[in-house]
Amino acid sequence: MKKNESKSARQRRKLIYILAPSYTGSTLLTFLLAKHKDIVTIGELKATARGDIDAYHCSCGLLQRECSFWKRVTEEMQKTDTDFFLDDFGTHFQADSFLCNRLLRAGIRTGFSEFIRTSMLRMLPSCRRRLFGILERNVQMIEVICDLQQGRLFLDGSKDPIRLKLLDLAGYWDLKVIYLIRDGRGATNSYMRHNNVPMEAAAKEWCSTHLECDRMVQGLKKNMYITIYYEDLCKNPKATLSKIYDFIGLSNNSYDIQFNASEHHILGNQMRLGSIEGIKLDEKWKSTLTRGDLEIFEQIAGRFNRSYGYQ
Repeated sequence: MKKNESKSARQRRKLIYILAPSYTGSTLLTFLLAKHKDIVTIGELKATARGDIDAYHCSCGLLQRECSFWKRVTEEMQKTDTDFFLDDFGTHFQADSFLCNRLLRAGIRTGFSEFIRTSMLRMLPSCRRRLFGILERNVQMIEVICDLQQGRLFLDGSKDPIRLKLLDLAGYWDLKVIYLIRDGRGATNSYMRHNNVPMEAAAKEWCSTHLECDRMVQGLKKNMYITIYYEDLCKNPKATLSKIYDFIGLSNNSYDIQFNASEHHILGNQMRLGSIEGIKLDEKWKSTLTRGDLEIFEQIAGRFNRSYGYQ
């Protein structure tokens, strides 16, 4: 951390958060935004679902334990007198206590339920300590990574609506939220393929997560979030990125959409390890979803999908 910065100054760093269901294009957007000289990121700061850490690869191509960047992150984090390990960043909001874990992990609900959650997190000493311990670890990680990558804005591509809720509750950062939306038929097709589940399960998961995302943005001030469509990002990336940079207050002449040309250290899904030439709109659902899949999707999520403009 920079020695000449006060804690309050560090905590008001601008934090860009990608909010979205799974398989919506958040990894693509993360790579593109990471090309701007002022934005730093490791992808999903919550750093969950990495499996065997000894076999997990950084997006630079090396095993995470062998990557020089992650070795430096570990060294700097350990200087803060915290127990930091690559297999557990301590940045994910969870707890051993059943009650605390429910308060930290339960999905976004409507007004009164969220008031109860917030009140209990503040009133119960053990839950309050756990919450602010995790928040402080997030502060430390963000500052270390910003120092190492020499950027002003931090991008968290974790997508999770409850994580955004707790980051916003802290008031530590100047939050800017990118709500990323994709045609539900494309998202559920990818979800089915990667998780080996039927359309019914995929459609219910998509609806549930989008409902939480909608509830989350409804509670934000209008100047705190922008809605971006995956299809627009793929079809016209420069115009879409310019729109995002205007929203977060950056000049838009310092990026390059050929994002594979530089080294990066991003965590997330398998896309981060691939070699991608150009940006291609993924509409495989049009040829792979069966008529039965589409009928099930329509019954469960069709009306919801049309509310986002998809016919």
